[in-house]
Amino acid sequence: MSIVTRGRTTRAWSTAGTEPALADVLTDPLVHAVMRRDGVSVAKLRRVIADARARLGSRLCRRCAA
Repeated sequence: MSIVTRGRTTRAWSTAGTEPALADVLTDPLVHAVMRRDGVSVAKLRRVIADARARLGSRLCRRCAA
């Protein structure tokens, strides 16, 4: 996702206080390189995230758990 500000295009998460969506993070080549080095697949990471959401969901606010 990109934002155009004063004629410049930047990534939406390149400014402080803005976090990228997980889908955006998982398309980043650098993230893939680190995951490959660590032996982590996208499928495995998604399972870990789904498990954490399931365990923590009831303790998080609705906005955070979505």
